[in-house]
Amino acid sequence: MLLAYLHRGAGPEAETAFAGSLLTSLAREVERAGFDLLVFDDEPRAEAAAPRLRIDPFTAASFVATRTRHLGLAVTADAAYYEPFNLARLTASLDHITHGRAALNLVHDPARGAAINFGVRDRAAPLDPARHAREFLGVVRALWDSWEDDAFLRDKASGRFVDGARIHAIAHRGEYFQVQGPLNVARPPQGQLPLVHVERSAASRPWAAAEADIVVVAAAHEAGVREAGEALRALAAREGRDANPPLVFAPVVPWVAGTPGEAERLRARAPFRPDAVVLAGTPDEIAATLQDWAARRIVDGFAVLPAPEPGQWPRFVEQVVPALARRGVIAPAVEGAAPTLRGRLGLARPANRHVSLLQPVNG
Repeated sequence: MLLAYLHRGAGPEAETAFAGSLLTSLAREVERAGFDLLVFDDEPRAEAAAPRLRIDPFTAASFVATRTRHLGLAVTADAAYYEPFNLARLTASLDHITHGRAALNLVHDPARGAAINFGVRDRAAPLDPARHAREFLGVVRALWDSWEDDAFLRDKASGRFVDGARIHAIAHRGEYFQVQGPLNVARPPQGQLPLVHVERSAASRPWAAAEADIVVVAAAHEAGVREAGEALRALAAREGRDANPPLVFAPVVPWVAGTPGEAERLRARAPFRPDAVVLAGTPDEIAATLQDWAARRIVDGFAVLPAPEPGQWPRFVEQVVPALARRGVIAPAVEGAAPTLRGRLGLARPANRHVSLLQPVNG
């Protein structure tokens, strides 16, 4: 079972002088608990008299990378407000800085409240946002591959540092983008960063089934999570991905009780979430539910959103996580584990598309 922490970063402390220490404390706690991934969610919109505060996810991930060793770090970017070259460069750089622990949460949910700040009002609502995002991602992936893994020769005898024949312009001319390439950053350590998709609605599900490695579904109960997972796998099979469908993560908001009586009271007052499953119970009850869902292959993992009440997150870490460990469901990160996030997720490192195109055909 895989665990992700979905960090909204929208509290009043997010932009204070304590932001760095809070991020460090959170990231180390999440890593120590055995989580596989920390997702830095983002919302570029800034409207109303008191907009929600958001630290830039790339800055936050780069900062956290120097203070953790195993934890995967996923940054959120909206395809409407980046250029493919810029995002490919940022993400490839982050993967190098983290030694292969970076991931990308690409969303395509443009909103006018953000567009008016980016000067791209005409791109706030493309006729087909999914097609726009698919071309965007295709360009990013081609740029990640524009340097072959062995392009660097570093041959002192000959004085050759790189082999120009192993550096490729992508010469992309598409409906939305024209990008020549190559990227000016070497191929990421993971080859291709894992693609995370945090659903905001089921509308993005066909795109996620075709492109994503991890999908955090938007569902409020077990039946909704199961239906979303089945739909994703069916859609992935239509895209030729029946052998490697995306990993399905259920978003959960755990309300941890000290006693069965407190658990009943929490169930009565814990607020309903249309986009996440609210689980209230004792540590063993919550651990048993998560283990059961994983054992029945309803999900491959869980994205934890802390309950909005002081003390609830420490209870989850100090009581539910050890209960999961005792059940053999999760294990803390240890030396000798897979060095990259792709390895930890069980994803193979993809071949460079330019190398495969140049391979001779036998027969």
